[in-house]
Amino acid sequence: MRGDAVLTPKTEKNFAQARPVRICLITTFAANFEFFISDEAKHFSENGFEVTVVCANMDKQFREKHEKFAKVYELPMPFGVSFASIPSSVRFLNRFFKENNFDVIQYSSPYASYCCTLSKGLKNIPLRVYTQWLLRYTSCKGLKRSVYKSIEKFTCKGATNVVASTPANMEMTISEGLCPKEKISVIGKGGVAGVDFDVFDIGKKPQLRSQVRAELGIDDDDFVFLNVGRLIADEGVGELISAFRRLCEKNEKLKLIFAGKEDTPSFLDRELISWARQSKNVIFTEEKSDSFTAGLMASADILVLPTHRQRFSIALTEALAMELPVITTDVPGPSEFIVKNESGSIVPRGDEEALFKEMSALMKDENRRKLYAEKGRERAEKFYARTVMRKIWFTYYSRLIGFDDGHIKFMYLTSNPAAAVQAENAGVDRIFLDLEVMGKFERQGHLDTVVSHSSLEDVKILRSVLSKSKLLVRCNPVHQGLGREIDKIVADGADVIMLPYFKTVEEVKFFLNCVAGRIRTVLLFETAEAVANVDEILELSGIDEVYIGLNDLHLSYKMDFMFELLSNGTVDMLCEKFKAKGISYGFGGIAKIGEGLVKSDDVVGEHVRLGSTCAILSRTFRNEVDTSRPIDDLRGEIILLRKREIETRRWSEEDFAENRRRVAEGVEKVLEIKRKKKTQSGE
Repeated sequence: MRGDAVLTPKTEKNFAQARPVRICLITTFAANFEFFISDEAKHFSENGFEVTVVCANMDKQFREKHEKFAKVYELPMPFGVSFASIPSSVRFLNRFFKENNFDVIQYSSPYASYCCTLSKGLKNIPLRVYTQWLLRYTSCKGLKRSVYKSIEKFTCKGATNVVASTPANMEMTISEGLCPKEKISVIGKGGVAGVDFDVFDIGKKPQLRSQVRAELGIDDDDFVFLNVGRLIADEGVGELISAFRRLCEKNEKLKLIFAGKEDTPSFLDRELISWARQSKNVIFTEEKSDSFTAGLMASADILVLPTHRQRFSIALTEALAMELPVITTDVPGPSEFIVKNESGSIVPRGDEEALFKEMSALMKDENRRKLYAEKGRERAEKFYARTVMRKIWFTYYSRLIGFDDGHIKFMYLTSNPAAAVQAENAGVDRIFLDLEVMGKFERQGHLDTVVSHSSLEDVKILRSVLSKSKLLVRCNPVHQGLGREIDKIVADGADVIMLPYFKTVEEVKFFLNCVAGRIRTVLLFETAEAVANVDEILELSGIDEVYIGLNDLHLSYKMDFMFELLSNGTVDMLCEKFKAKGISYGFGGIAKIGEGLVKSDDVVGEHVRLGSTCAILSRTFRNEVDTSRPIDDLRGEIILLRKREIETRRWSEEDFAENRRRVAEGVEKVLEIKRKKKTQSGE
């Protein structure tokens, strides 16, 4: 283990300290774990977690693979997935949870999640994350719907955190009263594991297409529809067979591949399924591996997934990755993975006629299929690549557990190596080297702020003297030579790089491409244009942290005082967006306790309320005689800040509300003074 995931003190959670985070990942079947969680589990292990795996129906191959990085246990299900098997599974889990000191449990799939929630031992685990893959009750009726909905609500209640598979499923979970909005979130754009682009490789598509078609007896000029998933009525298999049969009446050069097992009971029309099994145009196979599925998708012309269920679908994202046009239904989940009429087609759930018409139309429209293929691949790369999802999941747990940001990281601005060492010894988390000079004096020259006189050479100098504190470097805004500037900053040993004063998505893309994941990135939101584009910017991959620069941002909005942004809700709004994406964030500066135009004591409270993880130490921490050096009692002042932070973490909602009121009053007093000065000066 690298030891990254070591728990740090956190007042609100009863975690042990200075040991790896112990996480237990549970799902019903080994096959589900393999498809959706295995890569995530391995990534946790590689980053210092102590991983335990629990699921049923595992074979020798599964054990050998996962025991290389995790402890593996079999979930007992003597009667299969049924209400009769619940007691034995619950007894096992209850004993298992009590015997193991887990910090986090993540449970997925309805059966395993329900059994976990029934277990009394679950309550001993500080963080209980229910990953809600689907809302099973939505495809049921009558008593069955009521029962499954009650189970879903019970499962959500037992979790400390719920991760919905898609934004629409999250909204439904909230609106149906299954889970409060404070408890539930979505990872990225939705989904679970992400697509392995090494397996779903479009570079191999021509070769795979010829190979698989030959193996399945499909002619080169056959038009092939593909369905990947379970052969059950809830997946729209009945409508698909019926629509395909009608298409075959007019065109014999059609094939339909079903890749999946038929469940018992499947509730499919027996006449339809009988026709399909006897038809020379329909091919039945089973999903054997990701590479097998990739071959099937390479051989097909359209993926058809007319599901009735509200869930995520890894098959859809894999199809996008393989540039395979998609037809799916308007249910939450599948309809969110594609952009209608851009990266796929969407038809009404359960509407056979609409499905038939769309299959017929898209089969004849080569230009639209090419558009879907191109736009679908772009969307898969941007949102659903396994590397992207893995990073988002890890960031989510980093924030949730707190080992990455269990306390507010204090940053000290300096280029002086002696001052940097002094600040490091005083307990400063990050030394902040500011290389931004382009346009900064013109924007802030009239303010009581620090304008950089540092150089690129200072990166290497500071790196050589620091041993504990991280080195954060603010580069210049986007310009022609930024790539070379970033290359040197990275090569000379910076730990984190910050992009200032951007306005557009394109500028952020350019910056992220220059960094190319080599070190952590921070985006400094300090323009009104950046705020206007925040939603689109946050969709980009490669963003590790964000920061709200109150100085430039209040100037951009033509405000009189930077903390107006805190009192008028702008900072709240941005923090909510950052939080929803699982990205660490901070804002503004903090003065010494008892000082500041708005008292530092109250500003600390706002940082805690908003979930801020970092803050710049203001000018009040600088020596009046030598402003390049910290004050003599810097360590004592940081201790006071930490004491205030710990105190505020124990506050009630009423305490935070009162603190917000004090901040608003403080801002109004400052503005009143400024207004009087303007009146007196005749402005």
